[in-house]
Amino acid sequence: MEDYPTTPGIHEQVLQPGNRRYTIAIPDGYTHQQPNSLIIGLHWGGPVTPYIGKWYLLGLVAPALGELGAIIAAPDCTAEHWANPSSEQVVIDLLDHLKGTYNIDTQQVLLTGYSMGGIGTWMLAARHQERFAAALIVSAVPPTGVVDVQWDLPLYIIHSRRDEIFQLGDTESIVDQLRENGVAIELDIVEGITHFQTDRFVEPMHAAIPWIQESWR
Repeated sequence: MEDYPTTPGIHEQVLQPGNRRYTIAIPDGYTHQQPNSLIIGLHWGGPVTPYIGKWYLLGLVAPALGELGAIIAAPDCTAEHWANPSSEQVVIDLLDHLKGTYNIDTQQVLLTGYSMGGIGTWMLAARHQERFAAALIVSAVPPTGVVDVQWDLPLYIIHSRRDEIFQLGDTESIVDQLRENGVAIELDIVEGITHFQTDRFVEPMHAAIPWIQESWR
């Protein structure tokens, strides 16, 4: 079997073929003998320096959701955005790789993303609902067409009233339409945080833990 990290901590990895980079966090107490929950995190936009997913994982996902004790994996985007066939395939291939390598509870897989990664989460969650148990989307505008999706996946949205990149009203409008369609969706509107104050979203994401645990049952 190909070597893979099992030691608790942060590990920079490469998914083959194609030398596709991802960062993985193995939780304390990891054992292959028991099923493990899994979080896939999609990083924000900007220049994709090697292992940019690592800084997203360390700066936001792990501080917010680490107490769940999940394996956390953050791939590097391979194109200009996540809503791209190449980047989409990275996420799907990574998910399949992790399920084949680790003992993953397929009923406890969360997809999450921030900003560009949040848009990617909307898209990937809509297209691959059977692969995830829930989706947590932070500071992102919903793409066109999500209201026409037959959603079976529970959704949790975090959006700041002070977001100067993506307007809250656009998100609220989509959330209202999805609720009217009977979709299980939560919207947490936070106050006083601008789009680029990323670290301040740790607390709102942490507050979503009970919802995540409920979605994973």
